Amino acid sequence: MQWGRALLIVFTVLAVGVACFALGLSYGNLAARGEAETLLKLERDRVETLEAELTKTRAELDSSRAELAALQSTLEETKRLLSQAERRALDIQISVERDLQELRARSDDLFRRASEAESKLQSVSRQVVTLSKAIPLLNQLRGVNQLGPDRNATLEYWLDVKSLAASFDPALTPSVDRIINNVDGLMDYYEWLDQFPGEGSTGEQILQWFQAFPPTYTQYVESVNQFLNEVLTSVTSKLTALRDSLG
Repeated sequence: MQWGRALLIVFTVLAVGVACFALGLSYGNLAARGEAETLLKLERDRVETLEAELTKTRAELDSSRAELAALQSTLEETKRLLSQAERRALDIQISVERDLQELRARSDDLFRRASEAESKLQSVSRQVVTLSKAIPLLNQLRGVNQLGPDRNATLEYWLDVKSLAASFDPALTPSVDRIINNVDGLMDYYEWLDQFPGEGSTGEQILQWFQAFPPTYTQYVESVNQFLNEVLTSVTSKLTALRDSLG
């Protein structure tokens, strides 16, 4: 009986121990399960957070890509506009350089014309001044046929003519010198006139008078006529040159 009771106690103790072990094991499983669920929830929350961050990152990436595409489009448009601007600037530069060359050519042409006009004006002015000096000479020559038998007055007259001729055309002065050298021919002519036989003279006397005509007077007249021709030639030549200059 005691042995049986002892066995019963042992079995009872074992049963209680097994029950307690089972109960402890069940409790441990419940605790582990709760902890696992907690960890799982944390992981899910973390995953959701990561997914949210990933979604946000993807959205930001898409936005960045869109901005990059817009920037690339803007860059391409800027490059296109810059290329157009460069071509336009080059065209403008070429046009401006061409216009400048044309302006320089026109300026050079105008300067050349102005220089030619100024030179022409100066030449015309000189010719007019020279021709104006012919007027007092021509006025002086009007009295060539009124010279009398006064030798000193005649010499003074031709010396005045020489001065006027030298002012107008120095090339005329040698001809005036020839006249001065032959001025005695005019004096001889007046002496010859004074020797006219007069009324009542014979034909022979008149013939002798004609034969006594002074050849020096002929030389004087020829030198005067030569000078007058040279004066007219010089005046005509200078008038022609002036006309050509004005034309």
